[in-house]
Amino acid sequence: MQSKRFAFFDVDETLIDLKSMFSFRAHYHRERLGAWRGALADWLAQRRLRRMLAQGLPRNDVNRAFYRIFRGHARSALQASARRWFAEVSRQPDFYIAPVLEALERHRAAGVEPVFVSGSSLEILQPLADALDVRHLLVNRLALDGGRFTGELLAPQTIGEGKRTAVQTFLATQGANGADCYGYGDHVSDLPLLECVGHPTVVVREPAMLELANQRGWPVLLPHLNSH
Repeated sequence: MQSKRFAFFDVDETLIDLKSMFSFRAHYHRERLGAWRGALADWLAQRRLRRMLAQGLPRNDVNRAFYRIFRGHARSALQASARRWFAEVSRQPDFYIAPVLEALERHRAAGVEPVFVSGSSLEILQPLADALDVRHLLVNRLALDGGRFTGELLAPQTIGEGKRTAVQTFLATQGANGADCYGYGDHVSDLPLLECVGHPTVVVREPAMLELANQRGWPVLLPHLNSH
């Protein structure tokens, strides 16, 4: 009997043509504070994260800092806002990166189940998962206290090496062999994910990833050339 097979997809700028965390944050600020104050709040939050990156802080720390803006906020409110955000952004032309979405559907038709692997959060990505009928999400999960976020993340943090941990743990839990599975990513931080599977594909957005794919003999997808 063949073991279970999975196709692991990074989400932001791999499956969808935006960064879900930042797009949602702008929407959430706008809904809560209004257009002008929301834009200012979003600009200040983004400036803080850019300053952390400029100081050379690890991306894991920057990722954790992003989610601290939700400290004390009700999970139900964030979930409702995320559904409205998704309804808005998913209507945009080329929201999905066409060749990657086609790969997801092709895998599913062949009995290979899709899995999201992302540094974005469960609340932000759940509407997308529902729309595409994706049941497994290896994503950041925010700690809760009485239905409100504490501002901290539960382990494992699904960014960089955390993606390797999440994928390997998932494979072990499912009794699946990574050599039989597929992976899609666009950034160097997706390498731990891609290295877990026997069939990695690079979604090329930058020359460095194209060079790496060529060195390793990995297939590539060129989103802007192949999208509708």
